[in-house]
Formats: sequence, C-alpha cells, structure tokens
Amino acid sequence: MSAATFYASGKLLLSSEYFILDGAQGLAIPSVYGQRMEATNLQTHSNKLSWKAFTSTKTLWLDLVFDKRTLQTTTDSKEAKMLSLILQKIREQQPDFLLNDNDIEVATYLEFPNAWGLGSSSTLLACLAQWINIDWYTLLKETIGGSGYDVACGLAKTPVLYSIEAGRPVVKSVVFQPEFSEQLYFAYLGKKQLSSQGIQHYKDKAQDKAAIALQLSAITTAMLNCNELNAFETLLEEHEYIISNALGMERVQQSIFPDYWGKVKSLGAWGGDFVLLTNNRTEKELRDYLQQKNIDVVFSFSELILKS
Repeated sequence: MSAATFYASGKLLLSSEYFILDGAQGLAIPSVYGQRMEATNLQTHSNKLSWKAFTSTKTLWLDLVFDKRTLQTTTDSKEAKMLSLILQKIREQQPDFLLNDNDIEVATYLEFPNAWGLGSSSTLLACLAQWINIDWYTLLKETIGGSGYDVACGLAKTPVLYSIEAGRPVVKSVVFQPEFSEQLYFAYLGKKQLSSQGIQHYKDKAQDKAAIALQLSAITTAMLNCNELNAFETLLEEHEYIISNALGMERVQQSIFPDYWGKVKSLGAWGGDFVLLTNNRTEKELRDYLQQKNIDVVFSFSELILKS
C-alpha cells in the first residue's frame, strides 16, 4: 500500500466579511486547528473508493463507499451527495481522477469541533487541492460556494490578504502579529452559523456594495498596519457599524456584550461562530466575564493563530 497525507488549516476572517464577494480585500488568518487527510492506494481491485471521516474526538461520523467509475454511492445523505458532487467536479478537471486499477481509501480527521465554524468544508477542499492538481477556486464555485478566502487560508502558512479581481482569487501572504496581540482573544459563541444563509441575506439586503467594499478594504489595510490597541479598537468599531448598517443586523457588542469594557467584533458570517475581543484587563477577568455568559471556549491570540 502507498499512502499520502495532506493538511489544511482552519480559518478566521478578521475583516470585510461578505463584501469580499464584491471586491473588498479581507484579512484572513489560519488557525492552529485544521484537518488532515490520508489517501491510500490499496492492493484490491474492485473499483471502490472508501471514504471515512472522523470528528475531533476520533468518532467516525461518515462512512461511505463510492463506485470509482460513477463516483456515486448508495447513501442518500446530504453529505454523501455533496461529496459525490465534489468528486464529479474534480473529474471534470482531471478526467483520469480515480480511474486507476487500485481501490482507494480516504480518511479525514478534523482537529476542531465542526460546530466551531473553522472550516470543515474549506479544509477538505484545501486538502483535495493538494492531493489532485485542480483549480480549487473553480471547484469551490461549482460545489460549496462562497468567496474562497477560507480555502486560500487553508492552503496558507501565514495570514493572507484575500480579494477577488476579474472573477479570480488574489491571495497575498502578509504578517499580522500586532504589538498588542496579547490583548486579543477569540471566543466561540456556541452557535454554528451557516455561511450560505448569511451570504443570501447579504445579497438580498446590502446596497452600494462596491462603495462599502472600498471602505472595508481601507479598514483592512489600516488594521494590518495598526500599532496601538486604541486605534485598532476604533477600526473594529467602525467596521462593525458599516456591516451592521448594510445588513440591518444588530452588532454583537450591542446584542450580547453591551457591558463589556473592550471591543467585540463578529468574524465571518454574523450571528454565531467566533468573535474577536480586545482586552485591557487581566485574562482572568475576561474569562470570568465570559463564563457568566456561558461562553467557555476562549483562546488567546497565540493559542489559536498559526505561527508563521
């Protein structure tokens, strides 16, 4: 047997959110938690692709067998249908994909709970892009959708500035290690937010997208170059007000953290997943405050952000 292993990092989107779809430049950061994929050529020849997916607790949650010729499986779950679609779209790019004689076994291992929203789907596409020579952005558009910042982040080793220009992704590796990084924290709100629903709300609600995209790109640049916490907090607040007004949605600081002493910013799709908090008090004070709100998944910047 011959096996190959691939790895992709999870993601956090610090700026621009949905407006990346309309030209904004966003700052995305790989997390220390990601997904590993192992692909093994077996010595059997029954035209089968075995696919097993394991959770962060090593529980088998997906166990499928595909016909390598048709890329179909008898299981009718939405996960099986999506995976079948992904495999078929890969074959459209690579006609010889999985048409060798050997059976194949693929196993994936998440390092984070799926509910955290760090990118279970995007890390899978990033792993597949490493396994097979494909255009990952085309694969994304034809399957799970979205702007693609998350897949780019999964393939990156450093923070990236991500945008879409002339219908193609532009990814620029950057350094984001502000002097005040020890005063930045990330907290999981306990609710997985569906990106597809957030994107649809954005498409239905937001106006003047191009003009707002320019504003958010300017804030992104300022965030990247910011050296003082107070100035960074001002940028976070300005960013939150822009998105709030554009989407007609309440800011997370207003809805959940009105009594918090620092600034709080939603990350990625609004309404769940992770938030960024600034903190000029002790870490214990922050954790005690969040514990009172039943929020116990909290990371410091250094605990969650991949070190380049």
